Amino acid sequence: MSRTIEAEYIAEEKVLKLTEPLAGVRNHEMVSVTLNDPAAPERGDWPTVSEEGGRDLARAVRDAFGRDIAV
Repeated sequence: MSRTIEAEYIAEEKVLKLTEPLAGVRNHEMVSVTLNDPAAPERGDWPTVSEEGGRDLARAVRDAFGRDIAV
């Protein structure tokens, strides 16, 4: 099972401070942690299009470049 939680890293103490207790995890139980780099840019600056807009874009690419793109 996996889930996402939030924690603050306190480097000088080498501690991850959780925002809430971990339900279902016993005291001193070992867990695995996956880190997402907070400095990594979000893709929020990328434009998004509706499904219909995506089809229109695919048609335009197909027409412009002669590629067989399923739309």
